[in-house]
Amino acid sequence: TFPPRTVMVAMDGSEDSRFAFHWYVQNIHRPGDRVVIVFAVEFHSEHDSRWLFSFTESVEEKVGGSLDKERARHLETVKKFSKLLENSKILGEVNAIDSKSPGEGIVQAAKEIHASFIVTGTRGLGKVRRTILGSVSDYILRHAPMPVVVCKYVEKKGCEK
Repeated sequence: TFPPRTVMVAMDGSEDSRFAFHWYVQNIHRPGDRVVIVFAVEFHSEHDSRWLFSFTESVEEKVGGSLDKERARHLETVKKFSKLLENSKILGEVNAIDSKSPGEGIVQAAKEIHASFIVTGTRGLGKVRRTILGSVSDYILRHAPMPVVVCKYVEKKGCEK
């Protein structure tokens, strides 16, 4: 028997991250693994801009509604990821982490939970792309002190998205 592992799966809701989760489940998951899905929440820069409001608007009018909508959207994402664990019959949890940089937040969270390794996709929902890897997976690969599995999405029979 193998000792139990804590596995972090970094997800953002993209096809690539869902593929990475299913690839982990189908290829390297072991009974007894504790899976922690981490969803890095980046609140839009307008919420921490120095130009947050003017004399004609209150902070609540400018930011309150949009922050509530963002929080509700993130809560729905967490629920969706929890359902993914449940449907896969995987022991685990979902954590949304607040971070200015998703890569930095994911690496820090992996250290805090003493992850055995991190699983991530190659491209996410961000607008800026690296040539081969997404910027988040590139950051994780370069800065994580534990092994990192970067899953490139490939259309393949027998492998779910």
